[in-house]
Amino acid sequence: MIHFVLLRGLAREAAHWLDFPVRLHEALGGACQLHLIDFPGCGTHLKAAALTSVEAMTEHARAELVDVLGARHEPVLVVGISMGGMVALDWAQRFPDEVRGLVLINSSAGDQPVWWRLRPRALPAILFAFISGVKSREARVLSIVSNNRADYAQHLNQWLHIQQQRPVTRATIATMLRAAARFRPQAQCKVDGLLLASEQDRMVSVRASDALARQFGWPIHHHPQAGHDLPLDDPHWVSAKIAAWCAGGAAPE
Repeated sequence: MIHFVLLRGLAREAAHWLDFPVRLHEALGGACQLHLIDFPGCGTHLKAAALTSVEAMTEHARAELVDVLGARHEPVLVVGISMGGMVALDWAQRFPDEVRGLVLINSSAGDQPVWWRLRPRALPAILFAFISGVKSREARVLSIVSNNRADYAQHLNQWLHIQQQRPVTRATIATMLRAAARFRPQAQCKVDGLLLASEQDRMVSVRASDALARQFGWPIHHHPQAGHDLPLDDPHWVSAKIAAWCAGGAAPE
């Protein structure tokens, strides 16, 4: 039984995975247990103050997992999207005995050019998040991170329902942004990894994932149409790539 930890990105919570966990569980033939962890300021930890560093978020995720699996749990496979990928990488680099593998989805690192980490065209959407109401903010952000126009209305309604139930504050968004901006990974990683990247990502440049693949010598797969929230736009593709990698095979593009 493989234990997976799923980590979302900036100001998002476990519910924003939508049906991806179900797809991943199916792709792995049910031979896994998924643990969806929220960071302070989001989801189940909405009332807590957001953490000021990626390293602190890693410590939080580790503690959450210990609460579930115990202090002597087997190594886990960590899947992180965007800022969640930074936490996954930090976890694997600082505590390699706890991580059997990691999957980074449209992630980046602080030693990369800032225009890779946040594409200039996405900056207005980020700024808009600080001055707009919830509905306008979620609509603008979704339009930037998703290229799936067919399901846009459905996904927006799902996002709005999440925000109505557990609204993220502007302070949390700002704190998480600063934490992500300051993250600097180590030069090497002992843990095997896989990178999944969207060629049409309008939030983070695909070059950020390409650079991480070269740095660590990890395989990378490019999705030709999906946006930054790749598991939202094509959960089947992401699940198939992860399942094939876990099985030691190569999934078709």
